[in-house]
Amino acid sequence: MFKRKILTALITSILSVIIISFITPTDSFFGEVHNYWKSVLQSPPVFSVYVFPAVFLYGLPVSLLIEKITTKMEAGQLQFSIIGYAFFGVLPFSLLWYFTIYSLGISLLFYLVDYILSKKKKPETVM
Repeated sequence: MFKRKILTALITSILSVIIISFITPTDSFFGEVHNYWKSVLQSPPVFSVYVFPAVFLYGLPVSLLIEKITTKMEAGQLQFSIIGYAFFGVLPFSLLWYFTIYSLGISLLFYLVDYILSKKKKPETVM
């Protein structure tokens, strides 16, 4: 489970940086973007500095907590997982303000990637 969560955090971080770079290139924070593609290509290193630590230091422990809580449930695991990810995605609102929508999107993307990886069949080993 922990290996899957690490892989989920890595995939989520990479996808988040790519998506955020297309939605909000770094030059758009300082005014008009004159060369969109140049700005998009320069954005990933900047966003990686913020996204990777946030996903690994905040998202990964929260995901482990949510999974620990929801595995004890008999029914409604899917719904409570989504609600948990959304709640913890919005929770740092006081720190992020405008970027809370990104935090919410990243947390739901984390859930989606984790769900896909958990449903993926493990290869059978022959002994």
